[in-house]
Amino acid sequence: MDCDLPILAYHKVDPRRELGITAISPGRFEKQIRFLERAGYASISPQSLSVHAIHTTPVAKPVLITFDDGYEGICHYAYPILQKYASTAIIFVTTGYIGKYNDWDSSPGPRFRHLNWAHIKKMADGGIWFGSHGVNHTFLTRQSDSAARYEIEASKKELEDSLGLPIRFFSYPYGDCDDRIMGFVQEAGYEAAFSLRPEFLKAGCADAYALPRVAIYLLDNMRAFRAKIGCNRNGSLPYAQKLKNRLINRCAYASILVDNRKSRKTDQ
Repeated sequence: MDCDLPILAYHKVDPRRELGITAISPGRFEKQIRFLERAGYASISPQSLSVHAIHTTPVAKPVLITFDDGYEGICHYAYPILQKYASTAIIFVTTGYIGKYNDWDSSPGPRFRHLNWAHIKKMADGGIWFGSHGVNHTFLTRQSDSAARYEIEASKKELEDSLGLPIRFFSYPYGDCDDRIMGFVQEAGYEAAFSLRPEFLKAGCADAYALPRVAIYLLDNMRAFRAKIGCNRNGSLPYAQKLKNRLINRCAYASILVDNRKSRKTDQ
């Protein structure tokens, strides 16, 4: 791989509307995947990002597609589109909510159900990769050592036991990580982990446990999408798009305030 690699982070692909900005319609998602195909991009597997393979990906314009949280809309809407365009992806599953609604999400609005095991196994058999997003979708840097290790290790074990496949990749909930958490992920046996730092992956990247990703949101029209994958004059991620993603990522930390209020009410 001798070019910068865009790693795209999606959340919900669903026709239902929400009050947030993480859900995009199936039609918009297909338009983006179709554009990638027509622009000559090739969807690669996460295994191509291993420390040993990162220099040798035999693709001129690679792109890695990822999904955080593991919503069932991925199976109903995104998966058929990926199949249509011969694309693959990795889905990072929050194992404590498999088959359940996203009650962990502090934002107002409708609830969305997560994938169940039948969905997961169907897509795994169809060439989709799976990774861990923890057990409870929590801010890992705010957890004790034992609690953080549980999130990282128990989710890996449950996925491996149920799928009969090695789980090699981890995605930090909210993109929240530090050196302590990255160390726990490495010790748990993951090969790499993904952040939400809005950059392209550079060839020869030394830090496999803080891989950058560019998140795609509802407010990204096709012009913004093209910019986010480097389809501009110099092939880089524009500063305006980096700033937009950083601001959106920061907004996720408002969830800490909501969680604190919930905890205080529970303690009273």
